[in-house]
This record gives sequence, C-alpha cells and structure tokens, in this order.
Amino acid sequence: MQAPLKISFICLLVVLFFPALAPADEAQNAFNEGVKFYRAGKFKEAIGAYDRAIKAAPAAAEPYNNRGLAYYKLGEREAAVKDYDQAIKLNPKFTDAYYNRGNAYFIQKQYDRAIKDYDEVIKLNPKSSLVFRQRALAYAGSSQFEKAIQDFDQAQKLNSKDPEIYYSRGLAYRRLGKLDHAVRDYTEAIKLNPKNAESFNNRANAYALLGQYGDALKDYDEALRLEPKNARIYANRGAVKLRLGKSDEAKKDLRRAVEIDPALKTSIDALLGTGKASPSKD
Repeated sequence: MQAPLKISFICLLVVLFFPALAPADEAQNAFNEGVKFYRAGKFKEAIGAYDRAIKAAPAAAEPYNNRGLAYYKLGEREAAVKDYDQAIKLNPKFTDAYYNRGNAYFIQKQYDRAIKDYDEVIKLNPKSSLVFRQRALAYAGSSQFEKAIQDFDQAQKLNSKDPEIYYSRGLAYRRLGKLDHAVRDYTEAIKLNPKNAESFNNRANAYALLGQYGDALKDYDEALRLEPKNARIYANRGAVKLRLGKSDEAKKDLRRAVEIDPALKTSIDALLGTGKASPSKD
C-alpha cells in the first residue's frame, strides 16, 4: 500500500491578548468583542468587531492579525494572508503575524514562503520550540528531510516533552531510510502520548520494513484498539499478514479496510492478486 507523506500536527497560533490599541474606548471595546466572538467560534461576528477596531485604530497591528485568524477559520485564506501582511507592515517585529502567515502558506503547500516566515520568527524569538517544529514540517513538506531533522532536534532541545516532535521526526527518518531512528522516535512519542494510534501504526510500518513482523503486528493491534475504524491500519496489518502467509487473516483485514473505505478497493484487489504487500508509507 502506498500513500503520500502525512504531515501532521499543524496548529495556528491564536493571538488573543488585549493590547492598548488607542486612547478611544471604541477601538479597545471592539477588539475585546472580537476576541470573545472568536473564542465562541463566531468568526463572522469576530470579523465585524475587528473591522470596527481597525476603523477606530487603523495603525494598530493586532486587529489585523486577529481578523486574519478569523478569516482563516472561515477558509478565506487569501483574505487572512492580506491581513497578516498588513499586521507585519504596521509592526515588522510582530512574530505572531509572521508565524500565522507561515502556517497559512504551509497549509497551501507554499513551503518556501512558510520557511521564510518561520525564519523571521526564529530571528526574533529563537527560544520557541513550536516554530522550529513548524519549520521542520515545512522542510519535510518540501522533501528537505535532513534540514527537517535538524529543526526537530532543536525543537526537542527546547521542549523534550512534546510527543509531536518525536512523531514527526520519525516520519522524516523513515523517508531517509533510517528505520532504527524512526522506531526510536515513535517509541518516545508513544511514551509521551500512548493514545495516538498513528504513532503505533507508523512504528509498526517501520518494524515491518525491518522484518520484525511480530512487533509490527502487536503495534497494529494496539493502533486498531485505539482507532477501530481506521481503514489504513487494517490494510497495513493485512499486508503484513499476507507476507507471513496468513492468507485468511490477511483477507479478513483487507476486506474490512475496504468496508470502511471503499476507495481502497482497487489497490487492495491488486495486492490480493499479487500476494505481495508492504505497509503504506507514512
């Protein structure tokens, strides 16, 4: 089974503080109202409130940044980027706006632009584990896996308790063919967050490629205990069972995968036809 690289754990930094926007109460009150609407998930109303804040205090960067976040939540990414642009124009050292714009570019797979924005954040705040992790993901998205690992290493130094760092670095090691390193990182991710099925699934994939099929099957079992309706994990477990000659068990897993996700039928039919399989790429 083949699948594209899975980039995970993207989060937008939500700036919800209360700056002194202007002497006029109107700007501050509108900004605060926008924050409340945003927190309540009322993004259109938040935009309206930030509009009023911007009208009352057009030189303040914060309302543009926060309005950008609201636009982003509504899927209006171009409008979000324009607001981040304006926030940065008004305050060239506004790290939150660079970070948010970088994430918007990342989601659009504009990795070079995302990396440039993360570069600016790191220049201004080199102690942020999160931005190193995000830049690492952007490097991985553009297949620059060595650079990604360097950034994951730095992120780990700054925050050794973040399971997402180990998980994502494991994906990068897997792409470089460093399976032992990948297993090590997935194991650490599991220690820190034993409820993430993807960590078990990906460690199982690495074990399978190392020929450690018993360990792989144990991890697939645990992954399915955590996510019993994950078609991809059933397909991966079925592929390994097929390699082990457990034809009946393999077919049961592969058929279950198709029941959950009919889009897998063509690839699984082909797999059953050859009798050969390997776990999906992470």
